[in-house]
Amino acid sequence: MKIQSLIYSALFLSAALLSLGSGRAAAQAVEEVDIGRLEVELRVDITDAIERDTDVANTALVFNNAGRVATTVYCTAFSGNGEILGRGKTRVPAKGVRYLRASDLSDGVDFVGSAVCKARGRVTATSVFLAPGAITALDVKQYRRKRTSRMRFPLVASY
Repeated sequence: MKIQSLIYSALFLSAALLSLGSGRAAAQAVEEVDIGRLEVELRVDITDAIERDTDVANTALVFNNAGRVATTVYCTAFSGNGEILGRGKTRVPAKGVRYLRASDLSDGVDFVGSAVCKARGRVTATSVFLAPGAITALDVKQYRRKRTSRMRFPLVASY
């Protein structure tokens, strides 16, 4: 009985490692895009969203670097089914602000999902939904571990 249990455990572990490895390979196949949008562009996006009367919406992922040195924020967008849609990054200057659009992370593909970002240093995130006629602040979950900031955007959309 003990040998059979050991064999089942080994098979389960092998299957888990195999699926983990194939998921990693698929994740590495997605190209990372480098975007550097200034806060001035965010103001223009907000104004355009309020004045727009078409059915176009996007989410701005805004990053504020509270540190004394520039840092890079790396983001991954996920579909509603948890599949990786795309990756992007932006360089945030010391005490500066930069942002990414959800459409930047998905290569322009319409989606409703989530995003996860990380950076070295003290980075604070805000999420703004830019919809026709209005803008809305969305929830962001933020975690700090030692010298790393992690941000989860539970709802991100571009259509």
